[in-house]
Amino acid sequence: MIKRCLFVILFLFCTISTAFAEIKMREFNGVIYVEETTVSELEDLFEKHNYRRFLALKNREFPAILIKKMPTDFLEIKSQKYRNELFIRMLTPLAIKVNEELYNERQSLLRLERRFNKDQKLSEDDIKKLDELSMKYDYFTRRKGVDRIRLQLEQLKLRINTIPPSLMVAIAAMESDWGFSRVANEANSLYKEKVWFTDEGLEPLENKDDGYRFKIFDSLIDSMRSYAHTFNSNINYQYVWQTRADAEKRLPYMVGESMAYTLSLASNLPNYVGILDYTTAFYDFMHLDNGKLKRIKK
Repeated sequence: MIKRCLFVILFLFCTISTAFAEIKMREFNGVIYVEETTVSELEDLFEKHNYRRFLALKNREFPAILIKKMPTDFLEIKSQKYRNELFIRMLTPLAIKVNEELYNERQSLLRLERRFNKDQKLSEDDIKKLDELSMKYDYFTRRKGVDRIRLQLEQLKLRINTIPPSLMVAIAAMESDWGFSRVANEANSLYKEKVWFTDEGLEPLENKDDGYRFKIFDSLIDSMRSYAHTFNSNINYQYVWQTRADAEKRLPYMVGESMAYTLSLASNLPNYVGILDYTTAFYDFMHLDNGKLKRIKK
């Protein structure tokens, strides 16, 4: 009898251990980084932090839970509605975190501008920082001296700015088939970014002779950071930058819907803006745009 009871206890322990064996996470500065998880384990974690939906959150606060890659059994989800809503919940904290980083970089730029406006000059260290930002965001001018600094500040202010989470999440949904694409699951790539004429990257299943592969990212947030950098540095987005700057003067915060139509020149996909507009409207993505990350308290 005792042996039988021990066997039952051992069986239950192994069953429970197996059920939670895949989740791997760590916490740092109030942010939970989920390295690997199943859908059910992620739902348990979301439940623990009252993250059952992406709409009507108290104070628009999204728990700082950042997943590294798609859940191991994400492709097994049968319900499209549930899959899409889970996708939104997974990606929104990532988008807000990327925006925090962009906001901090913009504040650094604005500090340089204030120093320059004070007496029309910058220190050598500040000029070096400005040149580094110009190189990072692909801006070049042959001007020298004060004119050069003024142009750099003017152009970088257009480029270095936040991107509405609604846009980043909606575009990721379109490009990755709501996380069901092979590229999203095998390369952590949400936007199908390509690398050319190299053996590195994920080989496409079709058009293998076209000279490209899909860029492989270490994590989903790295893919989102890369997209955000392209968004803020590629000249094809210049009309979006200006629209964003104009909207910033009128609105209390950036709204993706007000910028979506200008993205028609940034993609070759047919009816790109129409699908983007439908996606953001159907899921009421506008509510993501003034969201903020809620740090996890121990």
